[in-house]
Amino acid sequence: GKEWPSKFSGLEIFKEIHYDSSLDSIYALQYSFDSEVLAVGFASGAIHLYNSRTGEMVSELRKPRYGGMQIMCLRFHPKEHHILLATTSDGKILACNTKDGTVNEVASEKGNEINCLDFSCEGFEFATGGKDLAVRIYNAKTYQLLHTFEGYSKKSVSSDDREHCPVSQRIWCLKFHPDNPDIFMTGGWDNQIKIWDIRSEADPVRRSISGPHICGDAIDVQWSEKKGYVEILTGSWCAKDGLQIWKYSEPEKGAKSVPFQSSKGAYLYTAKFCDNDVVMAGGSGTNSVEAINSETGELIGEVKMQKPIQALDTCRGGRLFAVGGGEFNLILGGLIS
Repeated sequence: GKEWPSKFSGLEIFKEIHYDSSLDSIYALQYSFDSEVLAVGFASGAIHLYNSRTGEMVSELRKPRYGGMQIMCLRFHPKEHHILLATTSDGKILACNTKDGTVNEVASEKGNEINCLDFSCEGFEFATGGKDLAVRIYNAKTYQLLHTFEGYSKKSVSSDDREHCPVSQRIWCLKFHPDNPDIFMTGGWDNQIKIWDIRSEADPVRRSISGPHICGDAIDVQWSEKKGYVEILTGSWCAKDGLQIWKYSEPEKGAKSVPFQSSKGAYLYTAKFCDNDVVMAGGSGTNSVEAINSETGELIGEVKMQKPIQALDTCRGGRLFAVGGGEFNLILGGLIS
């Protein structure tokens, strides 16, 4: 019954979970839709579920698989909330049932490393991207492959034509538009955010945003009630102007840079929108996650680690967040008024 605060003044850490090094680094974090459960994907191939507040482990969905098969991305199914999709570094898509604990391989992309997956806003399709440069669209109910958009070689296309071409280097992040199920964005090593429309199979890339060098889950998209338009948040693996906000409808006007407090450079792997004009981002420049007011530049709070931050997720507008990386430590916290 209490109203949510209109301003965040800081953050609190309410649980640190030190886990065995055999699980290896954390590559993926995802809260359930009811915010009660946090899914964690490890470099060893393990998938664990934790209570999002107490940090108690709820389930070991998948045990470690030594010799590769890192869990690269996790997403809960928007239509069937007990289904968690996981992608692996050897091109597999796994459907994990959080009710009965079963894990089944539902699709395989031979020779690919699937770095990212996201569902459309209506939940009828999902898309994947990764090492082989292709973007694939799947039916979210049957897991049938609906369409493949192949990548391209820079050598075969002139620089003037590249704005509307598919990707030319590894894809690290893919996010659907919050209101349009046919529009999604990708980012990776080619220093461009590509905006796609899956209704046009012959010419799917509508436009590009030049600049962001994406190396992780570092694109977020939201409708801003305050501003009245859709915004894109990007976190780049670079020293200067790594954290930026773009107007979706007019990206050619450039980005607003959000100051990330680091004398060594930001070098971001992950970035998220939160409520009250706050964004959170982290990477290897500071080995920390910073919560920053994007309007004033004020540093709201920081979560420090000794090794690079590789995964971040938030829910309830940032009132819950989880941070993980290479330190064998999972941190749970929340933004506070």
